[in-house]
Amino acid sequence: MQDLSHIPIFVKESDHQLLSEFVRRNRSEAAQDLQSELDRADIIADGDFANDFVCVDSLVTFVDLDSQAQTQLALVMPRQANVTELKISVLSPVGCALLGLQKGNEIEWPLLNGQARRLSVQSIDIPEPKNKRQ
Repeated sequence: MQDLSHIPIFVKESDHQLLSEFVRRNRSEAAQDLQSELDRADIIADGDFANDFVCVDSLVTFVDLDSQAQTQLALVMPRQANVTELKISVLSPVGCALLGLQKGNEIEWPLLNGQARRLSVQSIDIPEPKNKRQ
C-alpha cells in the first residue's frame, strides 16, 4: 500500500469504533492497513462532524488528474461492497486510502501495470441513513 502518512486524515468517532471492532475480528493484511490508517487519524466527535471528510457510507466524487475522468463511489463496510454498483469496501486499497480525506486532497495511486493514477477528491456527500450499519 502507498505511504499516505503525510496527508492528515479524520475519522468520526462512531466510524472509529465500528472500524476498530471490525479490525479486531479480522486478521487480514487489509485489516492491518486499515488499522494503520485508524492509528494516525484525528478522531472527530460525531457532533462536530460537518460532512467535510470521507467516512463510511460517504459518496465520494474524485477526478483522475491525468485523464480528467470523474468517478463517484460509495465507501462502505466489506459486506456491503459491490463493485458493479461502485460500492467500494473500506478494506480495499483505494477505499482505505480515501478514508478520512478532505475535499481537495490528492493522492497518487499505483496501478498493477506499474503506472500510477493521481486522484483528487472533488466532493463528499453523506446520504441519510436508511438503517443501522452492520
